[in-house]
Amino acid sequence: MILFLVAALCFLFYAYSTWTFSYWRKKKVKGPPPIPLFGNIKDIVLFKSFPGECHQKIYRQYPEERYVGIYQLRTPTLLLRDPDLIKHVFVKDFEHFVDRGFHTNEEREPLTAHLVSLEGSRWRNLRAKLTPAFSSGKIKNMFPLMSQCSDNLVSFIKDQLKGDKGDLEVREVTARFTTDVIGTVAFGLQFDAMSGDSVFREMGKKITQPTLSNAMGRATRAFFPWLFDALQMRTFPLEIHTFFTKFVKETIDYRQASGEKRADFLQLMIQLKNMDATLSQAEDSLVFTDSVIAAQAFVFFLAGFETSATTLSFCLYELALNPSCQEQAFREISTVRAKHETLSYEAVNEMTYLELLLEETMRKHPPVANLSRVCNKAYAIPGSDLTIDPGVAIVVPVHALHHDPINFPDPERFIPERFSNKDRLKNHSYLPFGEGPRHCIGMRFAMLEMKLALSQILWHYKVTQCPKTAIPLKIDPKTFITTPVGGVWVNLSLRN
Repeated sequence: MILFLVAALCFLFYAYSTWTFSYWRKKKVKGPPPIPLFGNIKDIVLFKSFPGECHQKIYRQYPEERYVGIYQLRTPTLLLRDPDLIKHVFVKDFEHFVDRGFHTNEEREPLTAHLVSLEGSRWRNLRAKLTPAFSSGKIKNMFPLMSQCSDNLVSFIKDQLKGDKGDLEVREVTARFTTDVIGTVAFGLQFDAMSGDSVFREMGKKITQPTLSNAMGRATRAFFPWLFDALQMRTFPLEIHTFFTKFVKETIDYRQASGEKRADFLQLMIQLKNMDATLSQAEDSLVFTDSVIAAQAFVFFLAGFETSATTLSFCLYELALNPSCQEQAFREISTVRAKHETLSYEAVNEMTYLELLLEETMRKHPPVANLSRVCNKAYAIPGSDLTIDPGVAIVVPVHALHHDPINFPDPERFIPERFSNKDRLKNHSYLPFGEGPRHCIGMRFAMLEMKLALSQILWHYKVTQCPKTAIPLKIDPKTFITTPVGGVWVNLSLRN
């Protein structure tokens, strides 16, 4: 009897884990055979490879296909290879793919109700309200505060080196800089990440640290949301939720009691909260409560410091390996600084080669290796007989697209000049900031911040390899942002 029960349970488990595996076969879509329970992402689930590498292997197996049918565990997923089709999904036919499919539980985890995760009309409402915060005029007004942080960055590096040269793990250095920038320009506060022990820097580490428990929590939330809720699991530790909720509420209360106003991101949301209090709200609109503001502050903090710090550290790594690119950048910085009395907003914008460096860095090392969407209404794939159903996931393998020689010849070489004529690039094959209505809202802010930091570092220091420089870098499979194992080590020496 016991053996029969065990056999029955094994059969039911097998049937459950493979129930959807006929979806692509019935639709005559090519793809690799799935493994029970894991589908086609076993290496991601078991933390053997980071998502970009796993999807790149599948991408390269089907060079003649515009799309490939895969299974992310049990979920039928269409992996897109064709840039023209990506344009349809992200731009032309966006109404069919509005949502990313990220699970949120606003009651238990209010910090998950942010711009990246929200869906449908609530996302549209929020996006429209937050967009003015990232206008070119607002970003220009933020520059003096960014500039002060960049001066502090130079001083911090000098203190860390304790001399004219030395080896540094630069991902931590750049993360401290971007943390201070976000604190200053978004919240009007001194986060002090470059002047000692900063609670905000520690919180940043706890959010992004590549631990097994954090990775398992994110995987369960993504693929088994019902189990995630049933087990009362958390996307991030309760400490993170408590800290950000308290920090934002106390700042809002102080400003409203004192009447203090600042030209920052938080002030915009306070104004939106006060406006909402005087207006009647539709059922599907997003009301700006303190918890909603905390969620937006949290995601702006996370996206603002982590992805920019990652890109900056990868860029310094590539410059250490490509000294001719570094010297060309130094010549541009020298020319622009000689023309302007100060390192102004206009001066940084004139540093076009630095922009090429960052663009090529994000091509080789995209901070987000894959982009996700979910079909919300039946969609006929243009130029084919295929129609996909609501609930089918879409994955755009950014890392694979960026390393495809058809899109970018000689993709493993660091060639910034390939971005000097963007008309020659294959449209929608370069996606470090996403594309379409859901592209990164802070793209211009991030580029300015990174160019400023890069100009300061290269003006004062020469970057070279050191004994700890890993060639090639190994990417940690437990992180959701492209993160090298052991950090990014280079040598910095003061320029004469």
